[in-house]
Amino acid sequence: MNEPIDDESSGLPLLLTVEEAARVLRVGRSKAYEMAALYTSSGGTHGLPVLRLGNLLRVPKFALYEYVTTGRIVQLIAQPDANAIDHAIEHATASRKSTRTRRTSDHAQLSLLGSD
Repeated sequence: MNEPIDDESSGLPLLLTVEEAARVLRVGRSKAYEMAALYTSSGGTHGLPVLRLGNLLRVPKFALYEYVTTGRIVQLIAQPDANAIDHAIEHATASRKSTRTRRTSDHAQLSLLGSD
């Protein structure tokens, strides 16, 4: 009798979309894609473990399970040198800061609509 070890993940496919992984992690779609981009740019040392299949990104169920249960990131791609990792982290941080700036201006524009 082959019973699944993990009842919660037994219904998941072997490869998940980034959106499906985001739901498992209970984070937003944008955050999940940001984590996937960090993973690919850091050579698999940081972020959400993903595989690139042509133009598609997929999250292996076993790598997501490892990340959720232990906090360890499964390295599915080759590691670049240390300078490239530092650059990838700085780039991800910089892109987040620019997004926050846009949100602030959007919020200011929305407040103008409420004053009518």
